[in-house]
Amino acid sequence: MPHIFDPEKAHILESEWRKKVFPPDRVMKFIDDIEGLRKNIAFDIGAGTGYLTVPLAKMFKKVYAVEINVKMAEKLRKRIEDEKVLNVGIIVSEKPPEIDFHIDLVLFSNVLHEMENPQEYLEWGSRADYVVVAEWKKEETEFGPPVNERLSLEEITDLSGYKMVKFEELPFHYLAAFKT
Repeated sequence: MPHIFDPEKAHILESEWRKKVFPPDRVMKFIDDIEGLRKNIAFDIGAGTGYLTVPLAKMFKKVYAVEINVKMAEKLRKRIEDEKVLNVGIIVSEKPPEIDFHIDLVLFSNVLHEMENPQEYLEWGSRADYVVVAEWKKEETEFGPPVNERLSLEEITDLSGYKMVKFEELPFHYLAAFKT
């Protein structure tokens, strides 16, 4: 069973420490610079407290935040209400949501390593024009998920079969954009 983030530690997700370790502005710039990306509809899979959902909402017309944990989804709902973010829909689900509309971007941020079957969600992501994966580098660090549960870029590429169009390394993470 993969390591799942504990909702009781949700405060870490919005901390100044995390902003240094995993800067949201770098992730947003990475997404914003994807050539040919339309910015109508995005999905943030494993949205948590909205660390990247809220910044995505400033870039896209509509963002769907998908979260498996009800407590995390409640924290996200409170945050978007407090910040008056009107273009975010929250979906609480253990499975990829059933939709019948076009998606421009699917973002998997530090979540694929927590899934029992990440390939199922990656396959679901193929309904979007682009998939962006932000994951922990597969190397030992003093924090983060166990290294044996982290997914390397090669593993993500093998699981998805997508063509990578952009890559960037952060101190503890990598960002990869794929054209589906």
